[in-house]
Amino acid sequence: MKNKGIFFLFTLFSLASLNGQTIFHHSDISHFFEAFDSLQTISDPQKQVDFVQKIYIDQGSLGLKYAIDNSIDGGKKATAKDWANYMLNNKEKIIQSKPYFDNLQEQMKILVPKFQYFKDLYPEFKDGNVYFFIGLGMFGGRPDGTNLYIGCEVVANEKPDWAVSIVLHEYVHTLQKMSENALLAHCLNEGAADFIAELVNQKSLRVTYPNGYIDFGYKNEKAIWKSFKQYIASNEKGKFFNWLYGMKGRNINGSQMRDLGYFMGYKICKAYYDNAIDKKKAIREIIEMDVSTEEKARLFLQKSGYAAKSDAKIIRNIQFKKVIEANSQLKLIQYGYQFAKDQVIFQFVLPQSIDKKAVEYITIAGSFNGWNPKDLNYKMTNKSENIYEFSLPKSKFSNNYNEFKFVINGDNWQAPPENAKNVQNGNLTLEIK
Repeated sequence: MKNKGIFFLFTLFSLASLNGQTIFHHSDISHFFEAFDSLQTISDPQKQVDFVQKIYIDQGSLGLKYAIDNSIDGGKKATAKDWANYMLNNKEKIIQSKPYFDNLQEQMKILVPKFQYFKDLYPEFKDGNVYFFIGLGMFGGRPDGTNLYIGCEVVANEKPDWAVSIVLHEYVHTLQKMSENALLAHCLNEGAADFIAELVNQKSLRVTYPNGYIDFGYKNEKAIWKSFKQYIASNEKGKFFNWLYGMKGRNINGSQMRDLGYFMGYKICKAYYDNAIDKKKAIREIIEMDVSTEEKARLFLQKSGYAAKSDAKIIRNIQFKKVIEANSQLKLIQYGYQFAKDQVIFQFVLPQSIDKKAVEYITIAGSFNGWNPKDLNYKMTNKSENIYEFSLPKSKFSNNYNEFKFVINGDNWQAPPENAKNVQNGNLTLEIK
């Protein structure tokens, strides 16, 4: 009955889209879990691959076909075997994520009027297709023309409206003139997507992502802007100094936070909108901004009115060139754990930016427990002030090499501090010797 309901809703959205609405495709989700469940009934590797091929790949949407072509580095096509291995190696994570899709139909019902409101705000809006599927962890949201591809294995979570904010942000990118230029241009593009998504959703991003980079940004805006000004003169394509996309983030006021370039772009675009008399025109100019050169990016920043008058001369006289990152003189340390005989003692220091009263619990999620942030078997104990600890015998680790993160309240994943030397893939590393 559940699959029939999904098919009915998919058909409903498809028919509606023929009348000028964006089509939301999510049949791949039910096919994935059907293939995953079938995989558990057999042990023969070839039959497992055959199940995935027949149930998931062969019935795949154009979105899944896009994932097949874009989920393996080097331009290779992903295969049923790749997905079978993914299912077998991430069993606990997949089981945990299944409830995240129970209300996906309801979220589609929310998105339809949101997109209509988007069209009201921006009449030049172009309809397209939004594809939901389970990929191989290569990307979360990726625009391509008027199509948007959502890798749900990366972005789905327990929030009842997780798809809404993600789709709105990423769909803005399908309407933009994307830039391959340096940091400021990329921050403006990403910030525009955040700001327009917030406007369309009619819900503050601080509410959508509590304790996230927007909330952190508002609390530390002066320090962030002071640091950001050192990097906006960069003309190095593809180098973002941990302001964008990376797992490390920037250290501001003693706390590490990712994606602060999104925040700066968001605030600049918000200032542009707030200072505009014609709001509808401002929306169009934010979406259609041309940041194809550093000079055009500078001009948008100036026109936004975000910077204080005392910064006007600095921004006006920026000479775009290679930016040398200042040597922080930080002494790198092994962070997050220590050994005591046959025990591994994990230790986490709560950042000053987080109110201790808001902390319900802190857990450790890593390769040794299926990256489950709500596994209370790995709940830490508050030892003193802002220090939390958790001990585990070395014998409990099946692998010598492990990766992990500390997680607050089950969803606030903590980035490694800037001075941590045991970092790989944005995670803390632990090697059992």
